Amino acid sequence: MATKPALFAEDYDPRRFDPATLKSGKPGRIDGYSEIVQANDINKADDLKFREAHSGAAVIKTKEDAYKVIGAKPSELPVEFKWLRVNGPGGAHSPTAAAEIDSYTADQGFVLCTADRFKTLANEFGYKFNKATWRVAEDGTIMRGYDVALFYRSGEVARMWGRHLREEAAKAEGAKIPRELTAKGEKAETFSEEETEEVFITH
Repeated sequence: MATKPALFAEDYDPRRFDPATLKSGKPGRIDGYSEIVQANDINKADDLKFREAHSGAAVIKTKEDAYKVIGAKPSELPVEFKWLRVNGPGGAHSPTAAAEIDSYTADQGFVLCTADRFKTLANEFGYKFNKATWRVAEDGTIMRGYDVALFYRSGEVARMWGRHLREEAAKAEGAKIPRELTAKGEKAETFSEEETEEVFITH
């Protein structure tokens, strides 16, 4: 008697597709990481403007309310992830994509995130692999579709580049940001320019 062909793959778990458990629906979302990124963005927003923007909200009125809904508080990230285009449409070689990748890896410190590297980061920091929208290529690269791959760099490098970009923006506006302020013998890095960013939560 011939065996019936399998209707679904062995790892097909209906719970993966439960709409009640889906979070943002964004294929690039990294559970355990994206929440902290969002919390950090909210933390940069001006407190008064944030409260005014959410004054009539039922749930989120303050930043603390937002952190509770997100499930994370602002914190310094040990790594920064980034999805980068590595191929052209359909997986074809793209000289433009190759040049951009060279810039990200040679200058900005990004490293290709293989499945093994992600597993190490996941074990240490609690990040979760998105089986619904990611796949692992033959060489271990984590891919979305055939043209976008996951890269990462150290949090220290990310913060240096963030500082550099803010300083460049300030120069363009004719302002200069001091690297630190000193008061009563205490020194602290200045990030006041970040406070002007407006981040709102939609309901």
